[in-house]
This record gives sequence, C-alpha cells and structure tokens, in this order.
Amino acid sequence: MAEHEEPRRGRVALGVTGSVAGCKAAELTSRLVRSGVDVRVLMTGRAARLVAPATFATLSRHPVAASLRDEAGLGLEALASTTDLFVVAPATADCLAKMARGLADDPVTAFARLHRGPVLVAPSMDPHVWLHAATQANRQRLVERGVRFVEAGPGRVPGGEAGPGDLAAVEQLVEQVHVQLAAGGEAGRRLRLLVTAGPTREAIDPVRFLSNRSSGKMGYAVAGVAAAAGHAVTLVSGPSALPTPLLCRRIDVTSAAEMAQAVKAEFPACDALVMAAAVADYRPRAAAGHKLHKADGPLTIELERTEDILESVAPARRPDQRVMGFAAETDRLLANARTKLLRKRLDWVVANDVSRADIGFGADENQVVVLSPDGEERLPRMSKVDLAARLVAIIAQSLDAPR
Repeated sequence: MAEHEEPRRGRVALGVTGSVAGCKAAELTSRLVRSGVDVRVLMTGRAARLVAPATFATLSRHPVAASLRDEAGLGLEALASTTDLFVVAPATADCLAKMARGLADDPVTAFARLHRGPVLVAPSMDPHVWLHAATQANRQRLVERGVRFVEAGPGRVPGGEAGPGDLAAVEQLVEQVHVQLAAGGEAGRRLRLLVTAGPTREAIDPVRFLSNRSSGKMGYAVAGVAAAAGHAVTLVSGPSALPTPLLCRRIDVTSAAEMAQAVKAEFPACDALVMAAAVADYRPRAAAGHKLHKADGPLTIELERTEDILESVAPARRPDQRVMGFAAETDRLLANARTKLLRKRLDWVVANDVSRADIGFGADENQVVVLSPDGEERLPRMSKVDLAARLVAIIAQSLDAPR
C-alpha cells in the first residue's frame, strides 16, 4: 500500500461577523490551517472589536481584512477569483439580511457579492432572533440562491429560555468545510445516489441487541460529498450519532430487515447504490418479549441469517444502474473481497482492513482497494471524506461512459 497521502488542500475565505461566538471562529481557523487548508479571514467592524484581527492573522498566517479601507481588503476581487469556498461563521442576523439583499458595507458582505463559488453559512444569534420571520425569510432567500447552512444548535436567551441559535460545533464545521472542498465544483450530471451507512441492531430482548463497531463515518462521508457536488442523495442509516449531511434525505432504520425494506423501496429510482452499511449477517431467531434475567448456567441464543441486501437487489438492477459494495475484512482481504464482487455481481467492492485501528471502524481515515470485474485500484491512506470524493468520481465516470 502507498504511504499516507497529505490532506486535500483548498482555499477558504472565512467571514467572521460580530457574534460572541467569534472565539470559535478562531478555533475553526486554527483547525483548518492545521489540516492543510489555506484560510483568508474577513471581518466586520463589530467582529474586530470582539476578537482582535491580529489573532486571526497569526492563526491564518495571512493579513486580515477588517475594514474596506484595509490594505488587505483591497484585494477582495482577486481573492474571490481564487477561493474554493466562502464560509461565514459565525453569521449574525444582520449579516444574513445584508447578504440576502446584496448589500456590501464591510469585507464580509462585499466578498459575498464578489464570490461565485459555494457558500457555507453557520448562524449564531439569540434564539428569538433566529426564529423571527424576517431572519427565516432571509435564510430562505439565500437557500434559494444555493447557499448552504450548517444549522444553528440549541442555545439560551439571557432569561434562560432555550432555543436554536448557537453556532454549530467546531468539529462539525471543520467536517463540513472538508466535505465541500472534497466535492469540488458542481457535478456535470446530477445523479440519484442511494447510500447506506452505519450498523444495524438485532434485538435480543427489549434492552439488549447484537450489533457491530461501525460508526457510519464512511457512508456519511460518501453521502455528504455527493450531495455537496450537486447529486440527489438518499441516505439510509442504521443507528448513528452523526449529524445528517447537508442536502441529504435521510431514512433512519434499526434492523437489517428494516434496512432491506428501505433499500428495496428506494433502489428502483436511483442511478447507483453505495452499500457502505455494516449489516448484521445474523439475528436472534426470536427476540424475547421481556428483559432476560441472569440465571445459573449458560444462555443459548439461536441465530438465523438475515437477508443479504446486495444479493437481493444487485441481480435485478437495470443496465443503467451501478452497485458498489464494501468488504470490511480482518484477514484474506483481497480474496474475500473478490469473492464478494463475483458472487453478488457487483460493479465494485471497496475492500478495507478493519483490524487496523487507524483505518478501521470509527477512524477518520481509510486505506482501501477498489475491485471491479476489470481489475483493482489501490488507493493510498487518506481521510474518509477524500476517499468519498474518489468513490463518487468513480461512479460518476462509469455512468457517463457507455457500457
């Protein structure tokens, strides 16, 4: 296998507005720069009074535009032409209103009017302000123009009443930035992708179940990158704590039977199925109707096979549909994956060694071999987001080529 690949690089313009969450923008800048992203910071006047521009200059290693009179602010047009993604975090209600109306009286809103690429906005404001009809109308106007929102999280007004309005977690913002950068520009042909992710849970009794270590990260990355590239994505997810990727339609299931039912219902309408979920192969033949209590002696649970979802849908696919499976193995990686590819008549199998903690279940990186009837492609170790972009590209190129 090849050596570890450097993180995908890109240029992000980060707009910081006058919210008390500005300190989180500093952390976001630091995290993005450490991951290899070139960050250029733009600030409103109020933001510059809350967090010193010098802080962002130090973290980003670039001059900061905190005023339209700044020397750094004079190059906004050139910066807009070379920026891959414009992120506004935190975004105040005032900033959303100006962006919605095309006003430009500070570096952030001036850049918003110049930038022609993807825009990601993370609101931060009082819950009452966020829920106000005017703010929601501005949000809707921006969504209609293609702006993508990382939704506000739960917060509190000074009196203690809870509601949405808090800036999303920095970890979530970092992930979304990488997803958007990995997706690149808009897709040439808009595909309908059906993606499965996460584990399934097979009930033993009302409080216990059989499951596996899948976190859902790989499938969620595929869904997120595909949606960011402009594809229509339906995500069928087993139990997972991960947030729904932006612009994805999500169907939650628990058991293998529920996942099979959802996939069969959605499969006829899709162009490609990416089966990244770790579906249980076995389930208890009969789940107890009450909690099983401890008793002397061993407990025997009789298991039965679950339905193999790929074997059920792959043979019935149309000539214009593609199916990609995953083979999570701990031994005989390529042999087992090749057997799965041929037996289930798949277009590709993505083989990964889940015995390794650094690329296995729950890890942020992966290192795989993509097998097809025509051969195999060994991909270097990379983030699951970057791998997702490679897999989506493989599918898109196949669907564009004559069969």
